[in-house]
Amino acid sequence: MRARVGARRASARIVLGSILAGVFAASRASRGQEAPAEPAAFQPHFTLQWDFLARYDNISHLVFIPNISRGRFELRPEVGYEFSDRFRIAARGIADYGTDSNSQNARNFDNYRSRGVSLERYYIEAKPGGFMILAGAFGMPILASEMLWDHDIQTPGAFVNYQSQPAAGGSTLSFSAAGFYGPQSQHDHSRIGVGQVLWKWGEPDRLGLEAAAAYWHFEPDDLKLFFADGRPDLIRQNYIGQDRGYLSRYRIVDAIVRIRFPIGSVPVLVSFDGLRNLGTRGDAATDDSAFEGNLTLGRLGTPGEWRFFYTFQYVERDAVIGAYNTDDWWFHSWYRGHRIGIAATLARDVFLQVSTIFQQRLDRKSHLNRVLVDLVKVF
Repeated sequence: MRARVGARRASARIVLGSILAGVFAASRASRGQEAPAEPAAFQPHFTLQWDFLARYDNISHLVFIPNISRGRFELRPEVGYEFSDRFRIAARGIADYGTDSNSQNARNFDNYRSRGVSLERYYIEAKPGGFMILAGAFGMPILASEMLWDHDIQTPGAFVNYQSQPAAGGSTLSFSAAGFYGPQSQHDHSRIGVGQVLWKWGEPDRLGLEAAAAYWHFEPDDLKLFFADGRPDLIRQNYIGQDRGYLSRYRIVDAIVRIRFPIGSVPVLVSFDGLRNLGTRGDAATDDSAFEGNLTLGRLGTPGEWRFFYTFQYVERDAVIGAYNTDDWWFHSWYRGHRIGIAATLARDVFLQVSTIFQQRLDRKSHLNRVLVDLVKVF
């Protein structure tokens, strides 16, 4: 009898213990849900980023100079300090070495200097509320294709952007304004003002749309100063007036549309950029328009990822100012051309890209060919 009572008491203790343990565990879980751990406070810190380019460049079928075959090596380290997630300062240096000399940059219409070391970026970045503010010298913050602006050219000045809160459907609207002074190297004193409206809709890795409209107001340095300062490389295919200044003014309206969508697991980007210079005059009155169409398949970044792209450009002679758009294309205006390329990621943020350009000046029947082989390490 006593054995049975003892057994019952032991069994009761076990059941009661289990209930109490369950209540204690539930209580702890409930407290965890009601009072989650707070995220760690932001710690100010330094950042170090760098990118690198090794390029082989071959240009053939040139009319007035021999074919060109050259190499280019470029290193760009950037040091920054983040005071908070809304305020940082940074500076970036650049070191270039090319197998051609700086004296050959002018004839090759290059935006960069073949050999040299310099400080190309120094800026502050602030994000108060829905605004973003940049001041100093920084990369081009306005959405633009390289038909209009070479993104290797830094922009000393100031930039302000305001982005609205996401509306129904996830769309956002942003407004940007910027002013730049002397973006090119070699004592350029040109002034540039830009305003842009940008609309975005969609989700990452699904259907997405972007549409942007911008007005660019260029006050270029006088060509006579270009000659006096030994900077003829900034005088490219644009019309020159009798006073050795630009014939046209450059008041450019630019519209960009981008569509993103996946085909299976492959991301696709289709983009169109059309612009018109409202400031052409005289012999350049009808040479005022330019168009770029681009198709990109795939992405880069992770080993095994790849990218294919095709770009078509048609640029009339005074549609854009040739001192500031891309130097990957030999002619900076007054041409039509095609660029085809493919790239593969070799290691994280390291890729190899091969591209070829077929370009024809609009007043000639002959084409020139350009082959670029790039080994790139990105930030």
